[in-house]
Amino acid sequence: MRPFIYYSPEFAIPSFAFMLMMASLVATTVSYKMAPSRGLSQVAVLDLGIIGTIMAVVGGRLFHIFVEGPIYASPGYSNYYWEHPTHLWQIWRGGFVSYGAFLGLGLGWIVYLRWRKLDTWAYLDHVGLFAGPFIDFFTRLGCLLAGCCYGLKSPFHDHGKYLLYMVFNNRSSDAGYKFPGVPLWPTQIYSMIAAVLIFLICYWIERHRKFKGQVMMSFLMLYAFFRFWIEFLRGDMDRGVYFRNTISTAQIMSILFFVSCAVIYQILKRKNAAAAGAAPARPQAEEKTSLPGSAPRDESAH
Repeated sequence: MRPFIYYSPEFAIPSFAFMLMMASLVATTVSYKMAPSRGLSQVAVLDLGIIGTIMAVVGGRLFHIFVEGPIYASPGYSNYYWEHPTHLWQIWRGGFVSYGAFLGLGLGWIVYLRWRKLDTWAYLDHVGLFAGPFIDFFTRLGCLLAGCCYGLKSPFHDHGKYLLYMVFNNRSSDAGYKFPGVPLWPTQIYSMIAAVLIFLICYWIERHRKFKGQVMMSFLMLYAFFRFWIEFLRGDMDRGVYFRNTISTAQIMSILFFVSCAVIYQILKRKNAAAAGAAPARPQAEEKTSLPGSAPRDESAH
């Protein structure tokens, strides 16, 4: 598609890096604007945006280095980055893993909220709705422009462009270099559609929320669910595939995320039910129906 927003021999703006920054900006802005209507501190939400951006980049990069780095290694090296150590911090070359980013920003958010003694689950629900889906959408838009995270060869090539197939011809992109002119499944677009669906579902859940933490856990489970199935159409084998190319690293992480979040979801749900059952019943106010001058009613006789 368009690997660079702008390119010249002296200066270049990679599309993927640009969309990562857009994801951070849009997610932080929307979360910041919506915070007062939910009784949350805008300052705290802004802090979460800054911390999340830093920790997502660090987590996504480290996950790539230690999980995917060995795949790119030359014979005699256990990891590509031990062979090319100066590439460790060259993030403009690409090399990020979504689940590593989730782990990184999740850790940063929880530490910050605990340190500030804020309502952790209330804030996590907030960013799960107004940050998570936006980050996912713009990140996948960056993948689409950069031509990474592409799909397998699609059997369609005449009808359904952008929904059933895509063709990458720009040799500067990963897909255009490896499969120029070949119809591929538009997995990036499927991920963007999934992000929109996740937002709509989480918005409905937030409107009918039964307990704190429900929205964030629902977001993570929905992301893992969609990601698991979209992975079957992915064609970039260098992301890590196992068992004769039947399951990928992301699918293994999706299973772990889904099961872990489902367990936490049930724990939070039971805690909420237990707290509601232990709450004392609210006494009903006495009904005063006596007429002026008449004797008060003896309620004990009924």
